[in-house]
Amino acid sequence: MFSISVHHGQNFGFTLIELMVVVAIIGILSSIAIPNYIALRSRALEASVKANMHSVHMAVEVYATLSGGIYPGDLDTRINQVNPEIGGNTGNMSLAAGVRVPPFPANALISPHPGFKNPFMAASNVIDNLLVGFPPIPPGPPTGPQGCVYYSSYLQDGTTPSGPGQPAYSYRISAFGAKTPIPVVLP
Repeated sequence: MFSISVHHGQNFGFTLIELMVVVAIIGILSSIAIPNYIALRSRALEASVKANMHSVHMAVEVYATLSGGIYPGDLDTRINQVNPEIGGNTGNMSLAAGVRVPPFPANALISPHPGFKNPFMAASNVIDNLLVGFPPIPPGPPTGPQGCVYYSSYLQDGTTPSGPGQPAYSYRISAFGAKTPIPVVLP
């Protein structure tokens, strides 16, 4: 047997105190979650820049292999400028072929993956030359655009090449992160 009881005059719902407690709990949870999300996003963007640094590093090593062990003086130095014995399509290749934002032309050695872009500022350069002495990144806040990877080349005495199309003895790849230089310097 079933019995049904009906209560007249009672209101069921939340009191103002209960609603305030729920709002306070949501506020506390969001004050914890939002900073963690921002930090996680920043780390992911810097990981993307490090992947771009690795892509540029690999392109420089391919350049050195094709040119007979000579590094380019800048991103636009063609292989036949540092080693005139290399001709044809291979001799006309350079790291970036005058382009700083993808898509790169066919004669560029940088073969970007679909994510090869500036993760911080999409319209800015992904790569550029940084013709200064080592270390190429001064301490303190970034002086270049966030997310840009820089190629710096050096002669045997540690100075930078005097002009475009020059060979280099060594190189460094560096980048700027969200607020500080990225500590990875390649090679």
